[in-house]
Amino acid sequence: MILVVYFDAFHKDLEKRMSEHKIPFTLVKYADLEQYQPTKPITKLIITGSKQRVLQKNHFPLLDPYVKQDIHIIGICFGFQLLAYKTGGKVIEGPLFRGTRPTNKEPLYFNHYDRVIELPDTWTVVRRIDGFINIAATDKWIGFQFHPEKYDATFRHYLLPFLG
Repeated sequence: MILVVYFDAFHKDLEKRMSEHKIPFTLVKYADLEQYQPTKPITKLIITGSKQRVLQKNHFPLLDPYVKQDIHIIGICFGFQLLAYKTGGKVIEGPLFRGTRPTNKEPLYFNHYDRVIELPDTWTVVRRIDGFINIAATDKWIGFQFHPEKYDATFRHYLLPFLG
C-alpha cells in the first residue's frame, strides 16, 4: 500500500495523477497521522510538498516512525527537504523560488523557499540546478526538489517508475 502524507494544498495534483494512472493509495493528513491505523502493510510513503518550512517548525515528529521503517519513501519538495534534514543534510532558507524551469526533457515546476544544498554520503545526488540539489536518492528513498506531479509528463518520467 502507498501512503501519501500531506500537510496543506500541495496534494491535489498528486492525487489526480495517481488516480489517472490507477495507482492505489491512501491519503492521510499529517495532523491525523497519529490516529491513522493502516489496514494493509505500508510499502511506500510519499511525503508531499507543503507551505510548511522545515527550518521553522518542530521537525514533524509524527513522521519519525515511518522514516525508521524499512519502506521506500518519496519526498516531494518539502518532503525531500524534511528527509534531507532528518538524515543530517543541510537545508537553507532562501527567497521564494516559484515557476516552471525548462530542461532538455520537460519543464520542472518549483514552489519553495528552502533548499537542500548538502546531503550525507548515504545519498547520491542525481541533479543540481542553480546550486541546490533537485534530485537525490538512497537505496530506499528518493527526493525531488520540484513538483513532478504538476504535469503528467513529469509525473510519468520521475514518479511513476517508483510507484509500480
